[in-house]
Amino acid sequence: MQGDKSVAASKILLFGGFRLEKEPVGRIRLTGKRGAAIIAYLTRCPDMAVPRERLADLLWGESDSEHSRNSLRQTLSVLRRDLSRAGVDLIHSGREVIGLRADAVRVDVEEFESGRSARSAQDLETALAHYTAPFLDGFYLGSNAFDDWATSERDRLQSRALESFEKLARLVDEDTGLALADRVLAMEPTREASYRLKMELLAACGQRDRAMRTYEACRGVLKKEFGVDVSPETRAFWQSLLSGADTGSTLQSANGVSASQRPGRPSISVADFVNLTGRRGDDFFARGLVQDITTALSEVADYVVLSGIPPGEKNGSGEEAKTPAVHRARYTLSGSVQRSGEGLRVNIQLVDAVTGQNVWAQKFDGHSENALEFQDRIAKSVVLAVILELQLTNWKVRDKSPPGPPEVRRLVNEALMKYFEMTRDSLLVGIELAEKAVALGPDNARAQRTLSIVITMGIAFGAMPRKPGQIEYALALAEAAVRAVPDDEIARCILSFALESSGRIDDAIAECRHAISVNPSYPSGHGDIAMLFALRGEVREAQHEANEAIRLGTHDVIDFWRHLSLVVALFADGKDRQALEVARKVVRIKPGFVRGALYWAATAAATGSSEEASRAIHHCLSQLPHLNLDNVCPGFLPRYVKDHHHARFMEMLSKAGLPGF
Repeated sequence: MQGDKSVAASKILLFGGFRLEKEPVGRIRLTGKRGAAIIAYLTRCPDMAVPRERLADLLWGESDSEHSRNSLRQTLSVLRRDLSRAGVDLIHSGREVIGLRADAVRVDVEEFESGRSARSAQDLETALAHYTAPFLDGFYLGSNAFDDWATSERDRLQSRALESFEKLARLVDEDTGLALADRVLAMEPTREASYRLKMELLAACGQRDRAMRTYEACRGVLKKEFGVDVSPETRAFWQSLLSGADTGSTLQSANGVSASQRPGRPSISVADFVNLTGRRGDDFFARGLVQDITTALSEVADYVVLSGIPPGEKNGSGEEAKTPAVHRARYTLSGSVQRSGEGLRVNIQLVDAVTGQNVWAQKFDGHSENALEFQDRIAKSVVLAVILELQLTNWKVRDKSPPGPPEVRRLVNEALMKYFEMTRDSLLVGIELAEKAVALGPDNARAQRTLSIVITMGIAFGAMPRKPGQIEYALALAEAAVRAVPDDEIARCILSFALESSGRIDDAIAECRHAISVNPSYPSGHGDIAMLFALRGEVREAQHEANEAIRLGTHDVIDFWRHLSLVVALFADGKDRQALEVARKVVRIKPGFVRGALYWAATAAATGSSEEASRAIHHCLSQLPHLNLDNVCPGFLPRYVKDHHHARFMEMLSKAGLPGF
């Protein structure tokens, strides 16, 4: 009976590679790959059993019948020995048949398959939780027959997973549905049905412009990859968007509540700005500014932007207007315009409509002769500031570091806006602003950590050459911020990045672990530790953390960085084709990010795409002409910890055409 209990605890995991586990021992190590291949194949056979001859041909098809059956007997003997040592009795065999004890194991693929028919979102989500990565991902035996079977099974299961993710996206709220649609498109970037699903979800929550852009992206991908146009169904939906039809009314959640009625979705109402000077011309300026801000927020931020009556506004009868709860925004953006001669001052504030607290406020000064340029500058600054503040809210991050005096806070906010623009020019401006903040508040933790991160990111983007003492200074600033507020997860991640830049990978991982322990929902903690695991060659852990970071931080402005950590891990794991696909995405999102382009070059070279690799190197050198094999890594890029990973990366950069010393 005791043996039965131990056998019953065995679990076979086939998504993401091969893994055999038994409670409470954990993972069971098998000798070689062929024993694992036998188990994997048997799990997919009817009744988990198969004739010996078929199994021998599958694994040793290049040998004659006698040698293949002899090899099978030897492999089974080694497999039984490995299982016996772990207290597992999994294999049963007869004269002509070999099988698994189906009642003694749980198989993740079986649980995924059986749960796909679920009708409720919760049950379907449970089934899809098993699909963590492609079937037997990275598991190659060297036997053509087995590898061809695994590839076919991998493709079939991925197709079923994509269909199920799309089904789930229609059963949940639009926020989750859009994240699922993006996940499907990341798995299969040419899947037209997923683009159409995303268009429908965007239209359902009023983001018609983004739905139109998704249509254009779909057309571009299909034309580039297959030389075809979109289907009549997709084109018809696009035409309904052009005509302004209420496409959103067809999409509802499982409980029948439409997107506009669903509570909890972050939304911003942009109120009319008040003209304090009363000059008629300034009314046009104020209206234009509101329009610019509304448009910019709609295009960039992943929030519903509403036009509505600001809090406290009176209706024609003198009573306060009642805004229906269905249209009441979570945040209200309001402002005022003042004039003094040719000078204009705009004051803007973002208020949490639930608590009544000021989330963010800033004043802007400009001149009326440059009104359009001034208007554009304000709109861009407002978008960056709002994204920053609401990102912290969505990440469930409460900034624990004291903001300091108003001028220090203003400088820090402006520096962070420039930081999140993530260009070489913006980072240089961010450094200048953060240095002023530190000069005014030398002991202010927010100023210290901000200057630290813009310095290290400035070096990472190639905004300035790496000089002796820079990283040490950034490290000292981050350490001071952590000493001031030990449980500030933001400061911990910034310290981790400075440690990574100085080559102290283990110390950097410890800081990320602390940040995640403080706030498990903080995507930067997971994304940063993913990069560190990847550099250390712990590829499974890196891929898990990168995917978690991407899930938690979907659509934010530093999402490209988390995708880069996935590239670094996939390349170290030898999954060059997958690494190339993600690297392309990083470069599409952030073309000026030369680190991403260097991995684009290396992965293209590793897959034999020499023309693309050469194009990637040209892209890098057009932005940073000084890069060469001597100074690129370590120097511009952090080095893989393991020598063979580093050597292969450098070999691929050389093959791609990066100049020598």
